[in-house]
Amino acid sequence: MNKIIICFICFLLVFGLIGCSSKTDNVISTDKMEMIYAETVSANNGYAEKEEDIVNYTVEIYQDKNNKILVNSKSNTDFFEPLQYEVECNTRITKSDIDIEWTTLMGNPEPTEDDQLCIAYVSVLENGKLLDKRKISFVNRAIDVIENVW
Repeated sequence: MNKIIICFICFLLVFGLIGCSSKTDNVISTDKMEMIYAETVSANNGYAEKEEDIVNYTVEIYQDKNNKILVNSKSNTDFFEPLQYEVECNTRITKSDIDIEWTTLMGNPEPTEDDQLCIAYVSVLENGKLLDKRKISFVNRAIDVIENVW
């Protein structure tokens, strides 16, 4: 009886793990989408001593044939985990329907050496009305590390 219970538990564990995948498997491909807008800012371009120390943050907005919008954000720093999210839309959008406001961690639109750009507020409009507005923090991993220390 114990062997049957152990086999049943093993069976449940194995089939419970089927379908689990790493986060990178869930990345949506942009191959068949139209890029509507892309913007890259440098957080420390004026302050970095070497070219390879320059940190860039990029936000890209795509739309597929069904009008679904994909916001893709990435960076060349290890302090940011790439982020994607989808926004349902009923119409085609253009570059003028996108607004990205960059701020520092302290909320300042003008960066300094001690308070660099790292937040993007991405707004998507549909027919002139706000469809979606989200905050993207490009220092999400750094904040996680600090929280784990405390």
